[in-house]
Amino acid sequence: MLLNSIVGSILTVNFPITKWLRSWIEPWHAPTSTSPSNEITKTEYEAILRDMLKTMGTGFSPQRPCAHLASQISTHISPVTHNQDLARKVCKVGALVALYFYPTHGPAVQALIGTYTAFYLILDDEGESMLAQISQFRALLMNPSPSSAPAAIQMTMTAPFKLLAWIFTEIDRVFAPPVANRLVAGVLSSLSSLEIELDRSTAFSGVASPLFAKYFRNMNGSSEAYVYFLLAENPEDPQGDGVTGSRLKRFLQGVPELWNVTDEINDLMSFYKESIGGDERDTFVYHQARGAGVSIAEVLRGLAREIPRRSGLIERIFEDDEQLLEMARGFSLGQIEFYLASERYRLAELRLE
Repeated sequence: MLLNSIVGSILTVNFPITKWLRSWIEPWHAPTSTSPSNEITKTEYEAILRDMLKTMGTGFSPQRPCAHLASQISTHISPVTHNQDLARKVCKVGALVALYFYPTHGPAVQALIGTYTAFYLILDDEGESMLAQISQFRALLMNPSPSSAPAAIQMTMTAPFKLLAWIFTEIDRVFAPPVANRLVAGVLSSLSSLEIELDRSTAFSGVASPLFAKYFRNMNGSSEAYVYFLLAENPEDPQGDGVTGSRLKRFLQGVPELWNVTDEINDLMSFYKESIGGDERDTFVYHQARGAGVSIAEVLRGLAREIPRRSGLIERIFEDDEQLLEMARGFSLGQIEFYLASERYRLAELRLE
């Protein structure tokens, strides 16, 4: 996912790694537990979010049409799961993510990103039944013929992982090699962390480095992959600017900010669904409040200030490259608009205008 970082000398390990992605499709449940005393009211949250939206210059707008793109994604996703209701949901999410996060990308690239998103959500939901394939995917990818593979990995690649192998070939087609390398490395890393999360036979010990939550969050690779998806080549425009060495280096200088703003937008804009409308307390916001000894409202106000500040820094980093600037600006604003437009987050229930 991506939502857990604790300030302090030690931390208790108890968090879902893929929460950032999973929150896009999981059903909402009404609160069932007693809330801790350190809480925030709906009215307070509305004011915090309203100020951030005003500073960023954005707000509610009609949801972008996504049926055609979702249908394209479905041609790849429907065959890899028996749960067609889940397939329908993740295909719509994949389409909306591609349309909102990457508004300047061409339809073919948006379809690829949407398919990857939907695939990962399927894997996250059904992964416990696929642990052997998750564990051995890299080896199977390098030894596609079972007869030539070591005895320990003599299995055939199942349909979901054949789809992932296809996604890798498409990544090579539409991303420059240095970017494709980062994307593939991030996906393989995310499979490793997903395997660890889904393995219920062992547990983490109770005490860990204060940096562990952020390390494991980053190990998942979800936010990083979505940052690098910005650097797509346009296969329909071979004469285009492309990803040159200088452009890639400039982009890399902004990656930490793009990565962090992605997490911060999620932390702030999913809070209403998760912790005001819902009862989730194992989130970055609650961990940060406990670790720093501050209120929930203070953490949320900090996020609301940090998102515009970081977005401004991103614009300064890319100000000499108009194409990167346009993509980065669309990426940040598009994420905010995605949360506003998605029924999942229930933000239409709030007074934000």
